[in-house]
Amino acid sequence: MVNCSTTLPASWYTSKAIYSLERQAVFLKSWMLLGAVTRWPEVGKDYSYDLAQIKFLVRRDSADPKSLRVFSDPEGREMRSHLTPTGLLFMTLSDETASFEEYFPGLEDLIAHVDFTKFQVRRTLKYPGNYNWKAMVDGFQECLHCPYAHPAFSKAYAPTTYEIRNKHNYSQHFVETDRPDDGLFLYFFPNSTLNLYAGGMSSFRACPSEDPAQTTMLFDYYHCEPDGSEEFENYFKFARTVGLEDHDLCEKTQANLEAGIYTEGVLNPDKENGVAYYQGQVLEMCSAQFREETVGA
Repeated sequence: MVNCSTTLPASWYTSKAIYSLERQAVFLKSWMLLGAVTRWPEVGKDYSYDLAQIKFLVRRDSADPKSLRVFSDPEGREMRSHLTPTGLLFMTLSDETASFEEYFPGLEDLIAHVDFTKFQVRRTLKYPGNYNWKAMVDGFQECLHCPYAHPAFSKAYAPTTYEIRNKHNYSQHFVETDRPDDGLFLYFFPNSTLNLYAGGMSSFRACPSEDPAQTTMLFDYYHCEPDGSEEFENYFKFARTVGLEDHDLCEKTQANLEAGIYTEGVLNPDKENGVAYYQGQVLEMCSAQFREETVGA
C-alpha cells in the first residue's frame, strides 16, 4: 500500500488523460455509498443517478428496505449492491469489483452500533463545483487547517484532538467531544463520506465529470426531527456552513492549481495521513491500470 509523502501533482487535478485513467482504475472498481435506506422512501419510484458518466437507478419494490435494488439506466440490468444490517446502501459499477466484505473489511462491525434507519432524509442538495473531485476529498481527509478553514466546527470539536485512522478503503475520524454518540466521521474511498454529529447525519458524494475541473456535489441531510423543526434547522445551518466553507476553499485551490501557483507539497505525516492514504490509493490503482493498458497496447 502506497502512502504519499507529497501531494499528487497539480496535473492530476487538471488533466483529462489522468481522469480517464482514474475512471477506469478507481471509479469502475470501487464500492460507493449511496445513502441510508430512508433516502428512497417511495415504493416503485426510480431515483436517478449519474456517476463517472454511467447512469443508474435506485428502486424500492416494497416497504421492506431489503427490496432496494440498483439498475443500469436505460438498460434495466441489475447492478451489484450491498445493504448493511444497519441500513446503508452501497453499490459498485463493475461486476469485477471485489466483494463488499473484502473491499471494506471490518466496516459492518464498526457501524453496528448505529441504527441508520432512524434518520429520515430531510434535505438533499445537488450543485456543481468548479474543482476536481479530489480537491473535496483532500479537505475532508485532514483537519490540520480546521481552525481557520472551519472556525465554527473547531469551536465544537477541538482540532487538537482530531485523529484519522486509515483502514482498508475507508478512514475513521476521531475527535474528543462531551456529547455521547457524537462525532462519527467516515470516509469511503474514493468519493463519499458519512458524518454523524450535532444531532444529525450527513453524507456527500463528489461525482467527477469528463472535465477534470468540474465536479457534481451530492449532499444528503438526515435527522430524527422533522424538516423545519428547530433541531433540524440548527443542525442543517451548522453542517451547511462547513460544506460551503469547503466548497469555497476547493474552488480557490483549483484556481491556484490551474494557474500554476501551486504544483505539489509535502504532507504532514501525522495531521495529513488521511490525505496521504487516499492519494496513495489513487496513485497505486492508476499506476496498475496504466501498466495494464501499456502491456495490452
